[in-house]
Amino acid sequence: MEGACVQNSMISVIIPTFNRAYTLSKVLDSFYGQKFVREVIIVDDGSSDDTASVVREFSRRHLTINTLYIKNIRRKGAPFSRWRGLLAATQEYILFGDDDGFLEDNYTDVCLEKLKCLRADIISGRHFYRCPGESVATAVARFQCGLKDVEPFDFRFFYLNTDAKFDGDIELPFTHAIFVARRKLLLSQGIDAFYRMGNGFREESDVQAKIYSSGGKIIMTNDTHSVHMHPSEAPRGGQRIARPAAFFWSVYFTFYFFKKYYNSIMERQGKKGRFPKGIMIYGIYTAVAYYPVLARPYLMLKGLWK
Repeated sequence: MEGACVQNSMISVIIPTFNRAYTLSKVLDSFYGQKFVREVIIVDDGSSDDTASVVREFSRRHLTINTLYIKNIRRKGAPFSRWRGLLAATQEYILFGDDDGFLEDNYTDVCLEKLKCLRADIISGRHFYRCPGESVATAVARFQCGLKDVEPFDFRFFYLNTDAKFDGDIELPFTHAIFVARRKLLLSQGIDAFYRMGNGFREESDVQAKIYSSGGKIIMTNDTHSVHMHPSEAPRGGQRIARPAAFFWSVYFTFYFFKKYYNSIMERQGKKGRFPKGIMIYGIYTAVAYYPVLARPYLMLKGLWK
């Protein structure tokens, strides 16, 4: 019977945010409207905009759901904000959310059902970008089971191909930032504050990779979706930084992340590859991705650059 696994299960939503009042005002209804949500916790990482006013308005609008607003005195980074939210949460399950992403109406219903019935440790739906102004329903109908014929997880770069085509449920080493897990499990693993600076790249993946490396089960399902705003719709706030800085922090954080988890994840997957080679390949790939001109000598050698 549908819902049999999730009777009497309740969720605390935790959303870290920084200067994103304008996006929160658009996406929060999709979190408050979820089944099993009894608490919404907004952790403001020292914003200077009207985030507090937006949260107060939603709190008045949704009186049956407990709303908690926590503000860091100064910027501490997303990991610290996630941890503050975890410590303050009162429900058995946690849904980490984004301040610029919408949830499909059935997101918590599907995720909580599968988390319990499939005996998973972490579960998420699909995650992708909408076209500018596209509704959630229209975006999901366009996306369906994915957009690209690629593998869902790229083990060369430990990169999640969010647009990959697949149906049903798949097990992964980690998923994206909008996921459901037991609060007790997350508290026992901790949130690594190392990713507090720059763009915080891989901060949401760290605790997931830690759980997976210890034998945990992480699932992404195509039965529900979270829909990220188009980049043009969220041009300020959050962890946006200039391209040179983004390149530096992406490689810096990946080096740290790979050093912790690369070998154990590859071994669990039965794949060849060790940390030094992995980070070297990632560094080269990322340099070319950020600065395509670096690929010019190779392309000229192949006769592909004129």
